Amino acid sequence: MVKSYLDIGSRNNHVKADIIIVGCSLPGIVTAHKLKKKFGDSMDIVVLDLAGTRKGSSKCNVAFQDDTEEETKEFIYEGTAKEIIDNVARYYLAMYSKEFNIPLPDALVSPDFVDTNLNKLVECSNGNVVACAKNFCDFDYLNFLERFELNQYQTLLDQNMKNLFHANKFDDESERRTLFYYDHTTMEEHLCEALIFNASRDIMRITVRLVCGTTADAVSVLFYLHQCYRTSSARNHIDGDNTRLREKLLGFCRKRLTSKLQQSVASITYPAKTIKEIRTHSDEEVILKISKIKGEMSYTCNLLAMALRPDELKNIKMGSELVSDCEIQMASSMKQGKARKFVIQYEEHFWREYGFSGDILSLRGPIIWATERPKMSTNGSQEKYAALVGYLKVTDGSENSKDAVIAQLIRLFGDEAASVVNYKETDIEDVFVPRCGDYVAIRTLTNKLSSRFLEWGALDIFAEGDVAAALEAGHTAYLHLLRCLRPQAQTYEDVSIAEWPTLFTENVVTKWLAGFNLRTSVRVTFYTTVFFLGLRMVHSFMRK
Repeated sequence: MVKSYLDIGSRNNHVKADIIIVGCSLPGIVTAHKLKKKFGDSMDIVVLDLAGTRKGSSKCNVAFQDDTEEETKEFIYEGTAKEIIDNVARYYLAMYSKEFNIPLPDALVSPDFVDTNLNKLVECSNGNVVACAKNFCDFDYLNFLERFELNQYQTLLDQNMKNLFHANKFDDESERRTLFYYDHTTMEEHLCEALIFNASRDIMRITVRLVCGTTADAVSVLFYLHQCYRTSSARNHIDGDNTRLREKLLGFCRKRLTSKLQQSVASITYPAKTIKEIRTHSDEEVILKISKIKGEMSYTCNLLAMALRPDELKNIKMGSELVSDCEIQMASSMKQGKARKFVIQYEEHFWREYGFSGDILSLRGPIIWATERPKMSTNGSQEKYAALVGYLKVTDGSENSKDAVIAQLIRLFGDEAASVVNYKETDIEDVFVPRCGDYVAIRTLTNKLSSRFLEWGALDIFAEGDVAAALEAGHTAYLHLLRCLRPQAQTYEDVSIAEWPTLFTENVVTKWLAGFNLRTSVRVTFYTTVFFLGLRMVHSFMRK
């Protein structure tokens, strides 16, 4: 299939293809799978697996893994039309799980199906523990003013998200100004400017850490809104329709999806140790110099798609005609997220006996969010052990938090929490966050069609921390490449998928009310009082 020009007697081997995809991250193999499925043998496609550059195990590197998983005959939950359209993350999970006949647990696809009347626990900063029967986003334990400003702030974020990501809403110039404004406003500054009370600020800081994998002062407002846009709301990331949060934590679909995708592109995937150089020749093609165990190999293509982690770009010499040094520095300087998860197993769901669901939100830590591990089977089979899974508050030290986690669970559930069957704590790998000043440029790189030979669609790999975002990044790269290669091959479905969101509606009153909070009300009251007193003074002076 691939045009190979191999000279056995020489150290320099040459492979030529129409398109080369560098990197076997999940976005990379999604892109390759879609192209192979679309064009088959009519186009030469090569995937380069840089497995040799990985340090330790990574859930991104899936090429040449043995598929030891048995085939499943469980049914696939397809969801209702509203569930699919309302949630970008759920849409991509459902689309690829249906294609590969992979079942999704109800806890991911439709959390409402597994809703319970048991209470959730909220641990406040001062140590008080509150039982909540409703979703965490209601925060009934807060006083009226704290709850009011928190709800108003979430509404404001939703309105900003709609303004930023509504399809075809802005022309290029006005959108650029809006994006730069949010990009240069950090999340922490935004929180302090909009919220007065520490309780509501702490809740939003925890939410940002859960959604983005790092603290609020390291995340721009635009980046956070992009993550919220994928689930169509800034409100339900801690409980309720938090599909994205659960699949990011559990990675349930990753093993099966990557295994199926690897099988699909195995025939066009080639191992490579390192890439020494990427350059163009006569502005007609892209040439890659690859280090092999014995000598070197060169790959030539008409179009190159990058699906590497940001830190892997530092050691590659790139031609200035393909990408500028500024763009390489921007991508390679993305911060590594600090997210860590835990799984703790018990013999029984003892917390249910006391009326608790196992859901935890803590503003103190070390656990900041936890839930019962959703059933991994849709055929009704039972798990061997009861288990809680969740996120931990990450500190500079990397010591294990087992003792602190058990002590916290004893404080919340009682002494039975001390009888642990098993405990495991792991880092969530491959979470990358762009610097605040770089997000606009990265968004431009990953959303525009380039007239050059390098396609950066799969560089959206800060999303590798969760499965649905990685699927979305790979699918977006595929659509870009399809437009570059053969625009006439696009179908209506291909075009419509890229036009998220579709259900955002405009409401001038709602938009105006979203900006009304305690700070603005104090300002309005002050200026109104000053105006009224001034008017009275003028009126009194005129009477005299």
